[in-house]
Amino acid sequence: MIDRVARRRLAQGIRHLANGRITNDEFEDQYGHAAATSTDPGVRGVFWQGAWLLYSDFTTTRYAGAHRLPRDTRRHIARWIVFLRSPLPYEWPLQSWWRNLLWLPAHLLTLGFSARLRARKWRRSGEYSVWPFRRWHDYRAALRLPSDLRGRQP
Repeated sequence: MIDRVARRRLAQGIRHLANGRITNDEFEDQYGHAAATSTDPGVRGVFWQGAWLLYSDFTTTRYAGAHRLPRDTRRHIARWIVFLRSPLPYEWPLQSWWRNLLWLPAHLLTLGFSARLRARKWRRSGEYSVWPFRRWHDYRAALRLPSDLRGRQP
């Protein structure tokens, strides 16, 4: 199920976080809970496997000035936002937190080898270079849609 409101809200929050308008703590407070518990797998996927990995919970960071995100990271973030603004469903496998917790002993016993194998299998389930899109042609089609990234509203 695609939740247009939740997608638009998360896209806005990610933009504000990435351009330094808000700190990571403000992002968590304003957008985190709703994104983490959304009924839209795309919102949960982009939050947990994208935005949440941008920052540490132990420090407060504003991505501006000397702390500005690298260009490559900003490009990834722009792709996440294009996905959230698109009408496409999220097609990547989602792992629940409890399933990841169950794998923890195996990861520890294998010194992370099992984690690398699981990550490799996940990356092979689509064209990882355009995540959260699953296929290049979906990404290209979404780029042709009107977007707030180019100053136009759909």
